Amino acid sequence: MMDTIPGMDWKKLISQRLKTRYKREYSDFIDLIDTQNNLFEQVASLKARNVQLTYETEKLKSENLSLQVRVDSGSESSGGGGSNERVKQLEQKVYRLQEELTELHKRRGENAQQIIDLSNAMKEKEKELQTKDGKLMDALALENSLKAEIKHLESTVFELEATNQTLKDEHQALQMAFTALEEKYRKVQEDNSELMARWLDLKLKEADKMNQENDRFFKQKQESLKRDLAEAAKEHKDIIPQEENSVLLKGVTPICLSATLPTKAQCKVDAHDGEVNAILWSPTGSLFATGGSDRKVKLWDYNGGMCNSRGTLLGSNAGITALEFDPHEELLLGASNDYASRLWSVRDQRLRHTLTGHSGKVLSAKFLGDATKVVSGSHDRTLKIWDLHSKACSKTIFAGSSCNDLVTLHGTSIISGHFDKRVRFWDPRADNTVNEIGLHGRITSLDISPDKASLLACTREDTLKVIDLRMNQVIHTLCADSFKVAFDWSRAVYSPDGSYAMAGSLDGTLYIWNIQKEKVERTLKEHTHSILDCSWHPSGSVILSSEKQKKIVLWADM
Repeated sequence: MMDTIPGMDWKKLISQRLKTRYKREYSDFIDLIDTQNNLFEQVASLKARNVQLTYETEKLKSENLSLQVRVDSGSESSGGGGSNERVKQLEQKVYRLQEELTELHKRRGENAQQIIDLSNAMKEKEKELQTKDGKLMDALALENSLKAEIKHLESTVFELEATNQTLKDEHQALQMAFTALEEKYRKVQEDNSELMARWLDLKLKEADKMNQENDRFFKQKQESLKRDLAEAAKEHKDIIPQEENSVLLKGVTPICLSATLPTKAQCKVDAHDGEVNAILWSPTGSLFATGGSDRKVKLWDYNGGMCNSRGTLLGSNAGITALEFDPHEELLLGASNDYASRLWSVRDQRLRHTLTGHSGKVLSAKFLGDATKVVSGSHDRTLKIWDLHSKACSKTIFAGSSCNDLVTLHGTSIISGHFDKRVRFWDPRADNTVNEIGLHGRITSLDISPDKASLLACTREDTLKVIDLRMNQVIHTLCADSFKVAFDWSRAVYSPDGSYAMAGSLDGTLYIWNIQKEKVERTLKEHTHSILDCSWHPSGSVILSSEKQKKIVLWADM
């Protein structure tokens, strides 16, 4: 298709294009064509001259022949005096004509060679012309495609300008709407602040009422306990002496002088309806708690070799992953798969606080120092510090990897174990790690030694690592041929005297290592499924372990 110029007839346009093409293609060869035409004219004239001279030569030859005949006949008759000169003239004329003919032949050959050279040059020019014609056609095609692209881009620019204008109008409208919403949000915040103040006042009043009710309940319970004690004092009871290696008084944290290793399972109980993810003795050892995938936390008493349920703590919407008693044994902290942590009162078994804010499963939660702060680690790769007075998150730390377990040190530092095989040390006052240690497997649990000098880390490479916190390096590696860590949340613990480390295996065997000797001191086999958690009694003589299928086992030799 040929682009037309507005206002011009297509015939005139074609004529103009042809003239332009003629002028462009003819101007380069006009001298060559004129030279060739002149040569053709010279060749034609030379050919005519050659024919004429050939005719004259033949005529002179015939005249010469007749003259010779006549001379011969005249010489015979008259002796030939005057005709000899005529013959010589004719011979000279013939000689000149022959030389002229030779020169013409020579010029003819030169002209023929020049014609051949010019023909070759013309062929080369024709080839060059064809090449230029091809390039011209390509250039015309490219020009047409570029013109089409220009038109398309012009239309696109026009559309984009229209769209840009529309977006500007929408942005202006949204800006106005945002300003209105911001003003509305400010008013709502003011209303919310007022409502929160009123709500806090109501909560304080309700808390005062609840505290009064609890005081009345506690007084009643104390009076009932006094009556029971008075009645029990009238009865005669034999005193069973405690083991020599521990001091165990009711309500007082036992002092473990030397841990003992039990050899048998004294009690087995179906504690929950599914996995028993967490099990933990209280600080005084007067009771223990279990948490399961059935969303329940249970408190248990241990008396006379039997485990008796004290109560069930409800409120979680998903399975319990970890448990922690406060130092005074008044609160129980539980982490849950429903992205929250909860605190229950041990005395009245009521839910006190629900700490929500994580966007993933909460895999561990511990008290930070006292019972007023909590730190939690989650699958969402963050650690959160909670203030129990305001019941809100006071700090969020981005850890960079899923936190499978954490411990606190001296109430001021946090140590976390992660899916990326690293142990990280945190100062709650800073956002960055104070230090970190890389291990060779995913870290499933952490435990601080009783003297706060070392850290026990359980890893998915089926080993337990003892890390010296003063040197920040691994000093002992505990392993066994048949020991296999079952899950990313399998727990390992120190003994109360810090001499032993204990962890459960995939096959249901409970392994106890002597840390200094780095060898297995004892294996306990009673579980039929993978062991998830274990806990050592503060006195050092009784062990608890929980498995994937409902059961908990109490190990003791008493």
